[in-house]
Amino acid sequence: MDKAVLDKAELRRSMLKKRLMIEPSDAAEMSKVITQKLLELDRIQNASCVMAYCSYKNEPDLMGLVHALLDMGKRVALPYVTGDDSMIAVEYNYESVMKSNLFGIPEPVIRNESEKVEPDVVLVPGVAFCENLNRIGYGSGYFDRFLRESDAFKIGICYDMQVVPSIKAQPYDVRMDMIVTERRILLPPEG
Repeated sequence: MDKAVLDKAELRRSMLKKRLMIEPSDAAEMSKVITQKLLELDRIQNASCVMAYCSYKNEPDLMGLVHALLDMGKRVALPYVTGDDSMIAVEYNYESVMKSNLFGIPEPVIRNESEKVEPDVVLVPGVAFCENLNRIGYGSGYFDRFLRESDAFKIGICYDMQVVPSIKAQPYDVRMDMIVTERRILLPPEG
């Protein structure tokens, strides 16, 4: 097996363990700071539709952001895992009915194809990110497959402790356009 794949698997294991050890009160406070940073971004303020996510395994919680966006009159989407190993963006609002998907992550109940939307900004969760804007997810590839088919601006969302100096990207990995943590905003390297 490729050493980069082994390194990725080890980084995924260790980072998940670290993230799960964050105290709920600390996670809530950091999530609020991340939400505030996102609300101040021109990309978010000028977006017509933002795709967020429901937090899983102690990820930053963006439901405060989701409600703020809805209150601003913006369209909001959440991921919906389809039966064919892919994911679509489904419109979410205060009336949306939620259910747990096969991973135990809440997602909107989809009634018809008209609920599928094309977001112009996607907020992307991950297990680890790096300063070059690469990302490691859970390993199933749902977000990478979705992002490869999307023209949306991709913002990685994580706690600052999840940012490492470097991640060796695989050909199928999708690089972020920006990363937002509670401490900083990472942009592509100059040049």
